[in-house]
Amino acid sequence: MTQVARGSLIDSEGGADRRSNERHRVVFRTAKLLLADHDCFCIMRDISSSGMKLQLFGPIDGIDTVDIEFLGGHVVRMHKRWARGDHCGFEFENSVDIAALIALPTSEFDRRPQRLRMNAPAAIDVAGEVLQVRLRDISLAGARIAVARRLRASSELRIGIDGLGRKKADIRWWREGFAGLHFHAPLAFNELAAWSATLPELADAGD
Repeated sequence: MTQVARGSLIDSEGGADRRSNERHRVVFRTAKLLLADHDCFCIMRDISSSGMKLQLFGPIDGIDTVDIEFLGGHVVRMHKRWARGDHCGFEFENSVDIAALIALPTSEFDRRPQRLRMNAPAAIDVAGEVLQVRLRDISLAGARIAVARRLRASSELRIGIDGLGRKKADIRWWREGFAGLHFHAPLAFNELAAWSATLPELADAGD
C-alpha cells in the first residue's frame, strides 16, 4: 500500500491495494494555472488519474475550465467541480498518467523555476535614472521586462513592483526591447503566489 511519511510517498507491495493507491496519491507540488491574461501559482494537494485538489492563493471566480502546467512543462485541461475556502477540486478533461505528471524534471532546463506570464507595471532604477517598464514574466529567481532603452548586460539595477517592493537584480541580457533580470535574493514562493493572485487588479491599474 501507499503511505505518507513526512511528506514523502512510501510504496510497498500490496496487489489490489497498491493498484488502488496508484490512482490516488497525496502530493505537495507546485504548479501554475494558465489563465486568459496571466498565470498564477497553486499547490497540488492530491491527484488521481481523473482529477486533483489544489490549494489556491486567490479567487478564480467565473473560471470553470482552465489549463494547468506542471513542473517539466506538461499541460492538462481541467474543469472545476467544487470550491471550499482556498481549495478547489478539478476534473481532468482526459485521464492522465499520474507518475508522468508528478515526476520531478531531470534536465537542467526543465528544473528552472517556473515563470508566470503577465503584463504588469513596474519601474527600474538604473544608476539613478528611473524608467517605467512592463513586467512580462517573473519567477522566484528573476524576471523579464519590456523596456525601450537598451540596457547593458551584467550591470545592476533596482526594480520596483507594486506589492513586491524593490528588488536588486543583475541584467543578464537585453535584445529587441526586452531584458532578462536575475534577482540578488530569490523571492519566497508564498509571497509570489499571493501576489500573482492580485495580478488582474495590478495590471488594470497600470493601463
